[in-house]
Formats: sequence, structure tokens, C-alpha cells
Amino acid sequence: MIAGKRVLPGQQEAALTDYVQRLEKHTAGRHALHLRMSALRPQSRQIQRLHIAALAFEPLVSGFDGALFRLSNDDFVVVCKDAGPEIINRALSYLKNLYAADPIVRDTGEDLKGFCRRFDLAKSYGTLLDFARAAQETARRITSSDTVGAPQSPSEPAERTLDPKALSNIQTAIAQADLTNMIRRQQVCAVAPGKAPQPVFSEVFTSMAALREILTPDIDIHGNRWLFQDLTAHLDRRVINFLGHKDDSSLSKAFSVNLNVASLASPEFLIFDRELSADARQTVVIELQLIDILADLDAFLFYRGFLRERRYRFCLDGLTYQSLPLINTERLGVDLAKLIWSPELHESAMREDSEIREAVKAIDPKRVILIRCDDELAFETGKALGISLYQGYLIDDLLKPGQAKRSA
Repeated sequence: MIAGKRVLPGQQEAALTDYVQRLEKHTAGRHALHLRMSALRPQSRQIQRLHIAALAFEPLVSGFDGALFRLSNDDFVVVCKDAGPEIINRALSYLKNLYAADPIVRDTGEDLKGFCRRFDLAKSYGTLLDFARAAQETARRITSSDTVGAPQSPSEPAERTLDPKALSNIQTAIAQADLTNMIRRQQVCAVAPGKAPQPVFSEVFTSMAALREILTPDIDIHGNRWLFQDLTAHLDRRVINFLGHKDDSSLSKAFSVNLNVASLASPEFLIFDRELSADARQTVVIELQLIDILADLDAFLFYRGFLRERRYRFCLDGLTYQSLPLINTERLGVDLAKLIWSPELHESAMREDSEIREAVKAIDPKRVILIRCDDELAFETGKALGISLYQGYLIDDLLKPGQAKRSA
């Protein structure tokens, strides 16, 4: 479920069936929508786009006793109670505008017939239940076929998926661990043709690979998105404590730290904030992931307003060439945006009519940081987009003595 109650990935169809069964005697005023997101083009089904699309239905979920499920094939099912046609149509209109360029949406007409199936549960409860059960059975068959013939290696211990008990043990270990060997720093630099990279600020972050090697070698910490989110929130508090001690001279200069939105209200962050001077705060950049912001937009807007008054800057992290054109950074009120370099981004940036060029121009190239720059093509990409700020292993190499002449 993207909104409303959260369900572990892979269990969406079972949760939908259970939810619909519990509505059997409560169908009055309830409506459901089945949105065929699976029929969209692959680039339209990027996870960032699906989360943005889900926001269209937040008023139905939060204001009309609703729930939203994202099925294994990316289809949405939205259920709500006593929502008038104008409310439902407003959400569908937003979705239609968002995917106006996609053929399945563009060619369906105003009512989105063929893309959106509607259910009035008072009249067609059985139809929705049959649909939910069929979706659950399809998901079960796919899951079963995926596991048939999977190679087994008795010589290697099986990697465990992160579960609540393992999470609790890891959190206890983190609370007692020395983070010194897990903390990494990477410079964000301004790069001009023929000149050495000039550091602007350094990102301070925890190496998840180092943490896993030291604390959780037999656990896939990424295997459960929601528990991993809890893990990073716990880790945030330790990192904030680390920053507050100021034992590292590099922290006396401008730096950024990647946090969860919820961590901005933690006691640790409030203590950290209280100990900083106003001048020091304006050298701190708070990096936030788009998916985390969208998960609780109201909380983000609240904390952003509070911390802007205290002179912190904000950076939207983890944007791709698909998601950046969809985001209005001005409305989000962020100062910087990090765009992930990839061969696909390079290919897009080289086209004169590129959507990504217009998107970067709209944000302001001086506020965009090209990250994960591990290839010389990154400079060519950045030049085409007008970007001058870079981060990645390629930049790390250029900062080494004698290497600067390799720059753009």
C-alpha cells in the first residue's frame, strides 16, 4: 500500500483481498478504482513516478476512509468511502495530466475508460472481490514459478532477510558501535574547464557496505524497504550525535548530511541544532530523498519551514533523468538538487530537444549537482546541461595530487 496502511512488498494482492472481504457488510457509499498502471510505458512506471502518481489519491485515502494498494504489476487499486464524484474526478484529472504523453492515457478520453475501472461496492462488491482474488492467485503463481529451480548452495550460509527481531539486534549494535570506521566523506566540487576541482562542501555519510560487513554480514538489510527505513532513522540519530561532537576538523567546514524527514524532529537533531551558531547553520546542507519527502509531505513542509528560518539549506537527493522533469524544486523549497549520472542521462542530454535540458534549465544549472560521476563522460554530460557541480569517484581521483589536469 502506498498510502494508508503499509504492507510488506509482495503481499499487496493478499492485503487487498483481505481488505475487500472485511468490507462485505460495509459497502454503502464505498467506491473503488482499478488503475491499469501496468499498461503505461516502462519509463512511466519508474518508482519515483508511481509515488508521485499516488499523491493524486492522498485526499481520497486520508479524507475518505480510504486505502491505496500497488499490486505486483504496478496497478493501483484505490478504495474510499463517501467521496463525491468531483473529488474522485479531480484525482483522475491530476493523473491524466501527469501521464498526458502516455498513449494509454492520451487515447482514453475524459473518463479514462480502458485505463480506469470503477466499482460501486453497493452494486458490484462481488465483482471487486473476484478481481482481488484473481490478482492474488496470479501473484501466487508468479511467485511460485520464480522459486522453482532456484540454485541452492549448501556450502554458503543463506542470507537472511531483515525482520523485526534482526532490526532490533542491529539497532542495539549500532547504539554501541564506534562509527568512526563507517563514516565516509565525499567532496562536492565546482569544476571549470582546465582548472582543478574546487571543493564546495563535503557530504558526510555512513557506508552501508562497511556497516553491513561489521555488524550484519549475514543479513540483507535492503530486503525490507520499511524496516530498512527504520534502520536508517536509527542510524541518523547516531550520525547526528557524531556530528555534534565536532571531533573531526573537516566538520568545521561546509558539509551536508543525508537524513530521513522524521529525523529532523528527533531529540538528537534538536540538540545538534541548539549547539550550532547561526553562522554555522548556514554551512550545513540537509539532504533528503524524494521518496521520503513524498511519504510524508506535510511533515517535510513543516520541518523545512522551521529549519529554513534557522538558515539551513536543503538538497533533494537521488533524482534521475526520468524523475527530475517531474519535480518542481521551487515549490518544494529546496536549494539544491542531486541528479544521478548514467549512460541514459548522457544520451538524453546530448539531444537538442532533450526534456532533461529544459528541466535542468528550469531549476537553474548552478543549483544542480551531477552525482555518481565515475566516467569521463560525466563532464561532457554536465557541460551539455550547463552543470558545474560534480560528485563521485572521478572527482575523488581528480582531487589527488597531480590528477587535476584530467578535469573537464
